[in-house]
Amino acid sequence: MTNGKQQQLMQHLAKGEKKARWRTGNIIVNYSRVSSASQSDNTSIETQEKDSFLYAERKNLFIKKSFGGIVESAKTDERKEFKKLMEYIKRDISITAVLVYSFDRFSRSEYALQLIDDLSKIGVRVISVIQDIDVTTSAGKLNQRVMFAFSNYDNELRKEKCIRGTQENLLNGYWVGVVPFGYTNLKRKEKAKYHEYIINKDGELLKFAFKWKAEGKLNNQEIVDKLHNLGSTIKYKSFARILSNPFYCGYITSSLIPNKIVKGNHPALVSETLFHQANSSININPHKGIGKKQKNVAIPLKMFLKNELDGNLFTGYFKKGNYYYKTRKKGNAVNVRAEVVHDLFSKELSKYQIDKSIIPILEKEVSSIVHKKLEQELQTSQFRKRKIRDVENKMEKLELRFVESEITKELYEKYTAQYQHEKEDLLKENNKSDFESSNLEKTIKKAVAIALEPLQLWDSIDYDDKQRLQFLMFPEGILYNKENNTVRTFRVNNVFSLISSTARIVAENKKGNLKKDYLNSHLVERTGIEPVIPP
Repeated sequence: MTNGKQQQLMQHLAKGEKKARWRTGNIIVNYSRVSSASQSDNTSIETQEKDSFLYAERKNLFIKKSFGGIVESAKTDERKEFKKLMEYIKRDISITAVLVYSFDRFSRSEYALQLIDDLSKIGVRVISVIQDIDVTTSAGKLNQRVMFAFSNYDNELRKEKCIRGTQENLLNGYWVGVVPFGYTNLKRKEKAKYHEYIINKDGELLKFAFKWKAEGKLNNQEIVDKLHNLGSTIKYKSFARILSNPFYCGYITSSLIPNKIVKGNHPALVSETLFHQANSSININPHKGIGKKQKNVAIPLKMFLKNELDGNLFTGYFKKGNYYYKTRKKGNAVNVRAEVVHDLFSKELSKYQIDKSIIPILEKEVSSIVHKKLEQELQTSQFRKRKIRDVENKMEKLELRFVESEITKELYEKYTAQYQHEKEDLLKENNKSDFESSNLEKTIKKAVAIALEPLQLWDSIDYDDKQRLQFLMFPEGILYNKENNTVRTFRVNNVFSLISSTARIVAENKKGNLKKDYLNSHLVERTGIEPVIPP
């Protein structure tokens, strides 16, 4: 047989061309959203949709369906419209992309990167009107991830500011949580320092509960029954917790101000003496503290490892010379040898290890991303300041026209309110932009140091540090599937994800230089990186 015939016979064994990963075509869907009613007056739904359709027309794209168009928070991905969007895309394979006004209109939550990955697995891109990048390239994908990481960091900053304000209120004696049983807040819509608490009917009856408990003649159930007979709405399961709350003798405690008890500005229900007498006989949990096991470095994944099927946490135990992890759920418990899970977790940690040789280039590239963002933020801030001056000039001219009777009082008040609202929005946006370059640089260096040898680090530290490292890298734990004997993570710390993505791209380029379109891309809107080192 000739060589030519042999080649023809073997031709059918050749592999076909690998299909493109991304869906092709020009059919897309549009998604618009604002997170608050006040924001809708600034970057309105109408503005987003108008700019989206102009963008689609310019890029020769056809918007088949629009989603959103309502006020929704982007801090969580449980939005109804968002779910409809995802379900629609999965059903209609002609959809090639989701068009948003800006990437933070799609999602500002910590799960944004996972959502992008889920869409990319079915070949669907997320594209932005004002952030025009090619997400099908490695550099474009990294750039998009950076933007989502910054947006999530912005949320974290707001959360930290809120927590700081809450702590300040608590330390000054102003309660900021749910109104305790037995009290009514007459000014609940005001700021905490203006709250006005009064003792309601349930509170008056609760005074008897403290008295009866201090006397020690009745058990908890008997006291609750007597209160019900008098018209109280107290529940038995909450009784012991309520009576142990120092709020009722005029004090405030909270996990936000650990190891502190502060004299409150609310009226006390009972005296400190009666409160202590009543609590001297309360047994909130008769088993608490009995047989409590010490922290064991042999099972550091307990209360961190979760069953993938039901989300239940694993605890740990020792039996017949071996350590095991076991879920707490009765009737459907899952048991697994500790060494099996440790091996799987070690492999997961190793995925985020970086090569020591690329650290100088890696830090340079990540630092470049951060500084480019800071430069963009500075430019944006300066642009807002110019707009603020413009608005102030308009207000002055409007006032002059009113004084000279060129316009009516009605028009003057209408446009003054409009300009004032616009000015306040611009000031708020500038106040939110408080990135510190030095802090970000320190964060990156610490994260890179951990990523250098995460597995070796995890193996060498004690129980508490193992737990800190685990939750640092995977803030919501890891999932274990016993049937498949696999572990997976559904949230990775944004900084480690960013470093890992950058490291892969640097490794693919011998000189360590990222693609030109990535370096020259525009980073818009406020962004930031979630802090990685816990206190």
